[in-house]
Amino acid sequence: MALTSELNMAATPKGRCAWSGAGPGRPLVQLMGRNEGLPAPLIYRKGWALLGYLAVESNRLHPRAALAALFWPELSETSALTNLRQVLSNLNRYCSRELGPGVLCIERTRVGLMRDAQPMFDVDLVRSAPCRLLQMQPEQRNFLDDMEDLGGVDFLSWLETTRQEMERQLVDATEQCCDESLEAGEWEHAVVLARALVDRDPWSEAHARRMMRAHAGIGMPDSASHVYYRFEALLREELGLDTAEETRELLAQINAASLPPPPPKSQPQEFGRSATA
Repeated sequence: MALTSELNMAATPKGRCAWSGAGPGRPLVQLMGRNEGLPAPLIYRKGWALLGYLAVESNRLHPRAALAALFWPELSETSALTNLRQVLSNLNRYCSRELGPGVLCIERTRVGLMRDAQPMFDVDLVRSAPCRLLQMQPEQRNFLDDMEDLGGVDFLSWLETTRQEMERQLVDATEQCCDESLEAGEWEHAVVLARALVDRDPWSEAHARRMMRAHAGIGMPDSASHVYYRFEALLREELGLDTAEETRELLAQINAASLPPPPPKSQPQEFGRSATA
């Protein structure tokens, strides 16, 4: 459950928490994967988890009491707010240096990460520039990996829902990029993306066809046929199903295109005439 207020950045009083711009040279903050030691000057793991939450739920002001309950549900409200105040003080130093002054908006009763649409985090690329995102692999790291223990039930529910949505966005973006690569004849790039999609979901017939087209385009029709027969065996053995007609037609087209042209037919000679006549 995302515990957020309905207030947006436009409701922030003029002159308060104004974002001054992150600058084009700032690297994206990496929220995907396990953090091998917190980046300086952060000292609290919950500060990193809070940054991830505010990054996803950005341009909103969240009541401090809601954030305190999200990350310290076992404490009284007073104790939880005290812990939140300490974490925010430390997080503000990090955000001012890495994101720019005014990005982390800290008011007396509310907190928010206020920014425009410019990417600041690696997860932003899923929406704004998916083909720039790191190649999707089966071992794709999770958003806020190893942070599942840093909040209560509401935080864990939000984290699981957010990861599922990011997974869906990432798959959709990878499909789009793969189809664009196939259309443009960028076969090697298409092979990489199609293989990642097949590894992620081996039951998808659309992914299998992408892999077949990519291998055929790169000049490997035998590999394209291997993809088909492996997928056909998977469907029949596990589900008792046959491949779709579209997939079988694609295989036939690939096989036909890979056959050598027939030799030219010799012209029959007329009876009674010499070849040199």
